[in-house]
Amino acid sequence: SLEMDLCYRSTISIYKSILEQFNPALENLVYLGNNYLRAFHALSKAAEVYFKAIEKIGEQALQSSTSHVLGEILMQMSDTQRLLSSDLEVVAQTFHVDLLQHMEKNTKMDVQFITESQKQYELEYQRRATNLDKCMAELWRMERVRDKNVREMKENVMRLRSEMQAFVSESQREAELEEKRRYRFLAEKHQMLYNTLLQFYSRV
Repeated sequence: SLEMDLCYRSTISIYKSILEQFNPALENLVYLGNNYLRAFHALSKAAEVYFKAIEKIGEQALQSSTSHVLGEILMQMSDTQRLLSSDLEVVAQTFHVDLLQHMEKNTKMDVQFITESQKQYELEYQRRATNLDKCMAELWRMERVRDKNVREMKENVMRLRSEMQAFVSESQREAELEEKRRYRFLAEKHQMLYNTLLQFYSRV
């Protein structure tokens, strides 16, 4: 029926959307995230060198009778920057371990899982559709020759159609849940990162 066909197409399009859009987008996020981490570590290193240089100038100022207080201020700035850098390292670690590594691992496993799920669904749909078509063709033949078992075959066709409708509806619901699960995973992981960042900024 048209309704079952629409359900079938909708389910297949959800699987395709996960495989062809969501997973490649996730792979791209991992790639961009690794670039982001590399840039962060480079910035962190540059900041460390820069504030070490400030610390040295501060040490020189401490030796001066006229600029002793300014030397203390420069040393304090350098210490504060060091503390901020170590806090930011915690954020970077969270980003790397709790987010990027999880996304990378999930993407690899997910491609296989969704590909297999889609293939199984297509095969099962085809098997049921073929079986239903055969029974309907047999029913038409029996009606033409006024076979005495027509009523039994009609009931069989109705049962098969009802079972197929239930299978198609349930499969669509499962595919929708799989799709939702992936977006929720992404949102929850980024919420964790956001919370870590908030903790960092609340201490600054």
